[in-house]
Amino acid sequence: MTYRNIGIVIGFSAIFLVFTSNIVMNSDHFLQGAPFKKHKNNVSKFVKKLKERIKHQVEVHHHDIKKKDDKKKDDKKKDDKKTAIVQHEYNFADEGDNKRIDFNFAAAGDFGCSKNAENTVSNMEDKKPELVLPLGDLSYDKSANCWLDLISPFSNELKVTLGFHDVNDGAPKMNQYNDTFNMKEPFGSFDYRHVHFITMSSESEYQPGSAQYNFIIDDLNKASENKDIDWIVVTTYGPFYTSPSTHNAEKVLREIYHPLFEKYDVDLVLQAHNHNYQRTYPISYNSAGDSANPIVKNQNTTGYNNDTKGTIFAVVGTGGESFYPLASQAPYVANQIGGKFGFLDVDISNGNPHTKLTGTFYDNRGGNISDQFTIEKEIKNKDGDVQPEPQSSSDDTQKSINKDVNVQPEPQSSSDDTQKSSSDRDYLPSYGK
Repeated sequence: MTYRNIGIVIGFSAIFLVFTSNIVMNSDHFLQGAPFKKHKNNVSKFVKKLKERIKHQVEVHHHDIKKKDDKKKDDKKKDDKKTAIVQHEYNFADEGDNKRIDFNFAAAGDFGCSKNAENTVSNMEDKKPELVLPLGDLSYDKSANCWLDLISPFSNELKVTLGFHDVNDGAPKMNQYNDTFNMKEPFGSFDYRHVHFITMSSESEYQPGSAQYNFIIDDLNKASENKDIDWIVVTTYGPFYTSPSTHNAEKVLREIYHPLFEKYDVDLVLQAHNHNYQRTYPISYNSAGDSANPIVKNQNTTGYNNDTKGTIFAVVGTGGESFYPLASQAPYVANQIGGKFGFLDVDISNGNPHTKLTGTFYDNRGGNISDQFTIEKEIKNKDGDVQPEPQSSSDDTQKSINKDVNVQPEPQSSSDDTQKSSSDRDYLPSYGK
């Protein structure tokens, strides 16, 4: 019942109470007559009960109003508590470590705060990563409180990438991320154990001439010339490439930055936004045709090496916030997985003279391996004293991985065939961020 209806009932009850009171007063005079004296007691009892019933009804209405007011106050307190900004101080404590020893890092985006997200974080913990890379859309609430609590086991191993809901859900939430991670800009870079990591912000200005663009060009140039950097990994929320799903690829982002990534030999790009998992073959930018149809450089599902050019792009929007459908599989995608939450774990084997990157997607259900790939290459600086690792051919690596993961090699086709089939694809429309 609304407050308006309650007010109307109370008003009519009050009028009725006055009316019946007058009747009672008049009835007392009327009942003084001899014919009605004997009925006076019965009528008086009836009127008394009627008064008590009306009084009780008014009290009930008053109680209901107070109860609803108290509930509104309680709900407001809960909302205030939920949206109140809780300060944290998270970072990556080992940033800059340049030891030539093995390590692993974990990545996923589109978390939220559900039980599914809790499972993702718990399964990440099992792999004991030295570094965790959240890929955007971390919290879908008005504040980041729930997600920051959720990810707290990695409070000293975090480097975040911000997504649509992180940047566009209001200044308080954005400022909370800035304060928690001590971010002066939503983009940046850092080194860790011979890997150079670049964090992009696809939700911020990135056009040529912007601060982000100038930073990334300068940063890529320095990283490519640094003899102590063997791998370059980029994180971004908006996907450069994607199979048909809820969100389209970011065309402008791709056309500006993929040529730069190719020029400076970026090895791996980690993305989110679509709530599924996808991993491309090593691909190069298609400057002669439609940029949405990249050139596949190697159609093995894994076992890439120094002779393999091109960059691998992976969408890992599997942190825990719902699923997005995959209508079909783009020809440049080596493997894709829908309907599974999980994360990508990347192992870096820092040998000398070779180093290896192994990416493994773990499904939350039972920790099953749903995808795996390797890249192996020579290090730039061979002056260290690390012993060489036993070498294996790319064919052996391919067979071993396929046996473990039950992934069959894709049929071979020419670059022209790839371009032709790619041009016939129909992409689903974007439904907004």
